[in-house]
Amino acid sequence: MKNSVKSYQIMMMLAMPANIFALASTDNTHFADIKELLVRKQGDSLSISFSIVTDNVELQSNKSVKFIPMLVNGDSTCTLKTVTVAGQRQYISSQRRKDYDMLVHGKNGKPLNAYYHTTIEYKKWMNTAQLMMAQNRCGCGGDPFSEDNTLLRTLKLEVPVFYPKPIVAFAVPHVEAVKHRQESGSAFLDFPVNQTVIYPQYRRNSVELDKISATIDVVRNDTNTYITGILIHGYASPEGSFDNNRRLAQGRAHALKQYVKQKYGFADSIFRVRSTPEDWEGLKKYVLKSSLQQRDKLMDIINGNSKEDEKNRMIENLDGGKTYRFLLDNVYPALRHSDYTVDYTVKPFDVEMAKRILKTRPQLLSLNEMFMVAKTCEPESEDFKKVFEIAVNLFPEDTTANLNAANIALSEGNWQRAERYLTKAGNSPQAILASGICAMLKGDYTLAKDLLMKASMEGLQEAELNLEQLELKLENIKDIEGNKF
Repeated sequence: MKNSVKSYQIMMMLAMPANIFALASTDNTHFADIKELLVRKQGDSLSISFSIVTDNVELQSNKSVKFIPMLVNGDSTCTLKTVTVAGQRQYISSQRRKDYDMLVHGKNGKPLNAYYHTTIEYKKWMNTAQLMMAQNRCGCGGDPFSEDNTLLRTLKLEVPVFYPKPIVAFAVPHVEAVKHRQESGSAFLDFPVNQTVIYPQYRRNSVELDKISATIDVVRNDTNTYITGILIHGYASPEGSFDNNRRLAQGRAHALKQYVKQKYGFADSIFRVRSTPEDWEGLKKYVLKSSLQQRDKLMDIINGNSKEDEKNRMIENLDGGKTYRFLLDNVYPALRHSDYTVDYTVKPFDVEMAKRILKTRPQLLSLNEMFMVAKTCEPESEDFKKVFEIAVNLFPEDTTANLNAANIALSEGNWQRAERYLTKAGNSPQAILASGICAMLKGDYTLAKDLLMKASMEGLQEAELNLEQLELKLENIKDIEGNKF
């Protein structure tokens, strides 16, 4: 990330303590203090204000002191509005001649508190200029550079905004002793009424059976994988009697098992068969997302303690059967399904093979294998970042995958995206470090310091480097706001 200059509004607040700038009168006694110096840059304008303060003016009636503020930077100079503090006679004389920018009556023996303000056109050379105050005693004119000049402040009006460069610590994923993977899907097979025999050419069965075959073939035909088990889970919809639906769900699940077994010649031992007589959970999910008029009443029935057959009768009786007929035609067919899961193992890959697999079937890789691929990429390159993006998409609940994805987001300065990953990144020292960096980028500097200190105590050198970045940021903020003065 590059530093940039915020040119639209930068303010310096220079609060001058008492007696920090004491000007002398013509007889070398204490005359006045300059306090509450305020310099503001806003757009193309520069404003300067301060107060000339003293507890007791010691100025003869025929004397005056001119305060001449100037901006000086090398050969560039800008003389600002002059303040003339005049004794009684000089005050009256100056009023008559009208030869002043700002005239203040310095009544001898009285306190003085004169407020000064001027606005000028800002020019680039003023950015690091010195704000000087010249004194011209006696009020007799002359070159202010020949008089006493006092430096009030060296200005910093355009301070580049410092953006911390996060230094993250990636976590190395553990090595999977055996890579277990799954491929899953759902088939919506049609059966003649009350039958449990599969007819491949019946209605859309050929399409649904091809879906199952495609899932199995992807694994079976890959020399890198080995099928270890197949789970088939059959569901029936809620209409009809519960006992008959239980028979249908069980029978149809076993029929699908037999179909797959015969087609591929798999051993009986790799199959697991389960069944759910009526898919009330599926119905519940649909109703919750629906805008059905009877939605609330349906939810009460579904969540109630009645037996399944009684629930079904209650749904049939809603609004004269209108809702039931809608469910029967539009919802229940999707509740008659057979879910299948193919379990398999994957052989380990070296880095070169893993690179090729990443482009075709990344799900066959372990997190550790992906990490090894990332190490071969140029740090912070798009290829480097993409590996960790694939990793967290394939392992969305894994703490290491989420931590490393958060680190990628932090390295890009995207603390909002990093924050989402960090909710699943665990509490390892690296995760604490990442949370500290996230807080720093977010602007919560107190929390950032606490977390980075904690990560440092855990022995992470990266934490020390980020603490240095944090200190630079805090100093930069002081420079911009002027608080360090």
